[in-house]
Amino acid sequence: MSYQVLARKYRPRTFHELVGQEHVSKALIHALDQDRLHHAYLFTGTRGVGKTTIARILSRCLNCEQGVSSQPCGECDSCTEINEGRFVDLIEVDAASRTKVEDTRELLDNVQYAPTRGRYKVYLIDEVHMLSAHSFNALLKTLEEPPPHVKFLLATTDPQKLPVTVLSRCLQFNLKALSVDRIAGHLQAVLDKEMIRYEAPALQLLGQSARGSMRDALSLTDQAISFGGEQLDESSVRSMLGTVDREYVLRLLEALVSGDAETVLSALDEVAEQSPDELSLLDELIAMLHSIAICQAVPTRKADDVLTALAAKFQAEQVQLYYDIALRGRRDLGDAPDPRMGLDMLMLRMVLFRPDGVLPAGGANTAKKPVRPASAPVAEPAPNRASTSAAAQVSAPAPVPSPASVSEHSAPADNTQRLASTSSNSEHASSEGSAVKPALGVTESVAPVAASPQVAKLVIEPMPPGGDLSQWWNTLVTSLSLDGMVRNLAHHAVLTQREGKHWTLTLDPGHQVMPNDERVDTLQNMISAALNEAVLLRFISQQGNEGTPAQREEAARLKKLEYTRETISKDPIVRALERDFGGRLDINSIQPD
Repeated sequence: MSYQVLARKYRPRTFHELVGQEHVSKALIHALDQDRLHHAYLFTGTRGVGKTTIARILSRCLNCEQGVSSQPCGECDSCTEINEGRFVDLIEVDAASRTKVEDTRELLDNVQYAPTRGRYKVYLIDEVHMLSAHSFNALLKTLEEPPPHVKFLLATTDPQKLPVTVLSRCLQFNLKALSVDRIAGHLQAVLDKEMIRYEAPALQLLGQSARGSMRDALSLTDQAISFGGEQLDESSVRSMLGTVDREYVLRLLEALVSGDAETVLSALDEVAEQSPDELSLLDELIAMLHSIAICQAVPTRKADDVLTALAAKFQAEQVQLYYDIALRGRRDLGDAPDPRMGLDMLMLRMVLFRPDGVLPAGGANTAKKPVRPASAPVAEPAPNRASTSAAAQVSAPAPVPSPASVSEHSAPADNTQRLASTSSNSEHASSEGSAVKPALGVTESVAPVAASPQVAKLVIEPMPPGGDLSQWWNTLVTSLSLDGMVRNLAHHAVLTQREGKHWTLTLDPGHQVMPNDERVDTLQNMISAALNEAVLLRFISQQGNEGTPAQREEAARLKKLEYTRETISKDPIVRALERDFGGRLDINSIQPD
């Protein structure tokens, strides 16, 4: 008897044998058992996840001689013929080879006739997105109102190419890619039945290479069995797949712990002696960094002892940076004159751009960047008695670090504040012979000179309860020296909520593309420096946004325009010119400065 490949030999025959796709099998089982069958089903998903398999199981359920149910007998003639692919009333069509409209019309000519053997005539159209536009048009009417004895089962890997008119006539089920653990578990069950020896890491490698496809995993397993001589061990599977040995990646990571460029390049030279593929080596490095990051963030997740020990040697900031550099470097590796040269530069980048402010790597070092405690005294500047100017009495605080690096303990308990003009407060301060103190919560020394122009313009006082946040935001924005797109962003937003340092601002849907990372960071830093506290801004889109600084400016402009036009039109000289000389005032030409 000829050998049958594993993908065909272990293809599921019932819904209960199906691996994964529980959301699809559950819906179809209920529909079959409750006799709530639709006339057209569409199964979508990547290759090898079970689209055609589910369609054949459904066809077997519909035509089993024991009756329509979710558990076909598998022994009657209909079930046997469907399993063997020779059931006359199951018409399987490969749409990629029958794209012409004439092929579709020929197919539909037989729809009106009753089934020859089974209860239903089932049309299984695979890769249905390959049909032409005319073929879809020819199919539409029959697909919407087929005879009661006809069922359509469509399968595709690219549902976006299907017309909306076809999608609306079908029940659509999206099949998910299978996880590595699910694939490895099924491979283990298959190999146990085949009585073939294997190593668990080898099955994990096959599951990763399958990219969510069970059929690809079984095909790779067939290949690995032949390659390894009826047994699957990790080294032979790695050799077959062309992946890099895990020991090489561990060697590179151990070299990165030292933070020494010479040590890292020496380790890379040792790995290069094994002639690994640079892209595969980088993929393994990225996967290992991902595992280390998970081990650090969630220690309860299962991880082997080697990864756990390695995770203790890295700071979390370092792992995140290395992952980002490796991921970006993977895209640029093809642009390097030589792959090895690109890999050298990538590893050097990891060494030279280690995060500042963390102690050297080590299992016992868990220190983070130093943060001044909240109880640190606030330095006050000495008043400048030699100056009689009011502005000289206002001491501007030193620039505050960016919001991401400010300790939450340094923010005051009540963030509800309002803005007042500097002049009135500074005059009051000078009359009392003392300088205005900086806002509470500042942990850095205060400079006697203003750090930036907009800081010297602002002084903060508590906003009365029930104050208008939008009006307060308008006063703040107009007091800052904003320009360009940052000014546009601030002027088209309105402050709707303040919870500590977290501020929520709303934008009209037409302006939702304005808040990119660079503009938001710039606005955050300017507000933080002006208010002497950390501020984090969050922008959301909201229809009918009102009270923005831009709207207030426009309302003020229109009011000024109306006043100007009314004043000019009532001017005695203008009225005399109109009365005595027949003049006419062009009201639309009047514009305020």
